Amino acid sequence: MDGPLSQFYGTNHVPSDAELLEIEKLLAPHSARLLQLKKDLEEAESKVAKFKKEQEDILRVIKPLKSLSSLIRRFPREVMELIFMYSIPAIGLGKSPSSICHAPLVLLRVCKMWREIALTTPQLWTSVEPEIPVHLLHLSESGPDVKKQQREASFLEQFDQWLGRSETRPLSINVCRLPPSMGQLDGGTIVQGLASKLAIHSHRWESVDFDLSQWLANRFIDLPPESLPTLKHFRFCSHGFLIDFHDRPHFHGFLAAPNLKGLQLQVSYSSRGYSKLPVNWANLTCLSLDFSYTYRPNFSQDEWLQAPEVLRIMKQCQKLRILSLLLTPARRTLPELETRITLSNLEALNVSGCKLQIHYLLQSFNTPRIREIHYQPLLKPSRPDEAPPFNFASPLTSFLQRYGNQTEVLSVNLLSISRDDLHSWLECTPALKQLTLGPEFQFAPPPPMISVVPTDLENPFDDSCIGLLTPKRDQPYLCPNLRIFRSSIRARISGDTILTFLKARTDPSLVLEGGGIIEEVSIHKLPYDSPFGESTDAEDERLRLIREAGVRLSFKKPWYYQSNVGPPLLNGLKPGHVPGFGPEYGVDFKLF
Repeated sequence: MDGPLSQFYGTNHVPSDAELLEIEKLLAPHSARLLQLKKDLEEAESKVAKFKKEQEDILRVIKPLKSLSSLIRRFPREVMELIFMYSIPAIGLGKSPSSICHAPLVLLRVCKMWREIALTTPQLWTSVEPEIPVHLLHLSESGPDVKKQQREASFLEQFDQWLGRSETRPLSINVCRLPPSMGQLDGGTIVQGLASKLAIHSHRWESVDFDLSQWLANRFIDLPPESLPTLKHFRFCSHGFLIDFHDRPHFHGFLAAPNLKGLQLQVSYSSRGYSKLPVNWANLTCLSLDFSYTYRPNFSQDEWLQAPEVLRIMKQCQKLRILSLLLTPARRTLPELETRITLSNLEALNVSGCKLQIHYLLQSFNTPRIREIHYQPLLKPSRPDEAPPFNFASPLTSFLQRYGNQTEVLSVNLLSISRDDLHSWLECTPALKQLTLGPEFQFAPPPPMISVVPTDLENPFDDSCIGLLTPKRDQPYLCPNLRIFRSSIRARISGDTILTFLKARTDPSLVLEGGGIIEEVSIHKLPYDSPFGESTDAEDERLRLIREAGVRLSFKKPWYYQSNVGPPLLNGLKPGHVPGFGPEYGVDFKLF
């Protein structure tokens, strides 16, 4: 601001006496105004403090009144019970129900009413996951310790209370693999206590998920079948403990449970043959056999799971609806096919492992009701004397030529897929609703880590492949009922081709007569120069109309093309985790 002395601002000028008097005159009105503002501010602050105090007094009065009239107080108890039940964390998400940070235990710390509802709702306590606290894992083992014994007794008492709160409801037991050192903990007293308390309630076990090491397996190895009358689902995973040993089958009671409907085995091998296990195969509706990725070369060939052994089991499984198989590499010539087995109720099939065994198996049975197929061959030679090229598509192609007409869900886990193979699959599946290509969106059990990548599988998924699924006016097109398309194989698809595909699949004049607008498109591993696959996709004007039509979109590039994104985990996703979004058309292959 210009003034009488502004020419001296920012200089080393020393004012004279006359200039000092002039400065005092200039300061006088401003100083007076400043004092007045200070008084006004003090008065205003005093009023604000008074208003705040009054506000606090009013809030203190209305807070309990609002709490008393809150909507949640008026929820019927039945509604609160349902809300509490839906708050229980799902298995496999890294959230244990036994944690005080998650339901049901966290519900006990909200208010008296919630605590009373939670403690008297048995369904909240039917999921049991024994988990020994860290402070009990490192207690001193030198001599008797009163405090240690008190802690152990308190923990076992709390576990007993958990089981008691479930009253007479069926129980879901999930015993995960624990550190090996825990088996030696105080002679295993805590583990023995947990196992004893669980065994008391074995007549209420409805589903059991055992991921065991040998020390804990011994606690349940001899339970008789009659002690498990309500057991419907059993998963046993142990790669260091045999499911049987010559004439003594381990876990006979679980395998021979009278009402067993779902069985999932993940073990190293069987010395007697899997078809000879004491399972009532005729009762099973869901079966998963997974042996190949832990097979050892020193095992006898009879101890590996081979296609002929699977067929012997399949002959007995006439009620089977869901089947998942992971087959070991074929080390011998497979026998000639005799007669085909008919699985009249089979609806969903997941086959992975040795491509020769898969091909043999798919040729060996009829599946008149099949509607869902997951195909995941191992990308490595099945036999040492087998030379390239590797034709991984042929087993699936021949199967779809027989049963593709009713297939609604098709999932193929290969590194890349040729246009010709894709065209032959799509021609065979006119009723297809969900198509998944690549490993990322698999919700069936995954195959082992791929160890060999044949050179003839390096052709990327390109514009011509996506063109097969693009409707064209006045022309028949493939898969008119397609609702979900997911791809995570290496792709070289241009932005224009993606837009053409999306616009055609959301154009009512093109798709309504055939089957309807597509619901989800997820294309990952796009090339680095793709216009899609960035955080700005949600703001892209070209995709606005597509999203407004209700289509769920997800585009991604490989992690090394994305900014501020780290490499994926080497071990992949957790079992059962599906990074896709929205509803599925397929069944859940997990028993738990």
